[in-house]
Amino acid sequence: MDGGDYSLTLTRNGTNFEYSLLEVEGASGEASIVEVTPDVFSILLNRRSFTVQLVPNGSQLEVWTSGKLHRVTVTDARDRSSKSKKVAAAGPIEIRAQMPGKIIKLLVQPGSPVQAGQGVIVVEAMKMQNEMKSPKDGVVSKIQAAEGQTVLAGETLLVVE
Repeated sequence: MDGGDYSLTLTRNGTNFEYSLLEVEGASGEASIVEVTPDVFSILLNRRSFTVQLVPNGSQLEVWTSGKLHRVTVTDARDRSSKSKKVAAAGPIEIRAQMPGKIIKLLVQPGSPVQAGQGVIVVEAMKMQNEMKSPKDGVVSKIQAAEGQTVLAGETLLVVE
């Protein structure tokens, strides 16, 4: 956003979303996000209300809020290769199930060094196998899933530090 790299995690929690912005201390919590018209969202965050308008512009989004323009490029850290720009995140990052599914294969063990973009786990969801990738260089500190286990959306599968 605006030339900086940030890692935003959103997880649905009932009708709200849990969020965390890894690069900003204290930037985590719960928010209500409702699309009021196409590409216009009402966000309730810590009893403060924001209106956000998204305008696609090539490979970027123009994000308008409070009369200010922010230029945002959205990428999925799981799709980045080790040759691409690394996620600039400090501290542990939890890799979570994107939807309900079944763990097909663990590609790493606790203590395994990993590079950004390296496959770490294969999850089957909706009859498709998806290889989830490490969002950063680091070491696998925890594995909280086992092959054959059924997982729910948002469930932590493993942690990379």
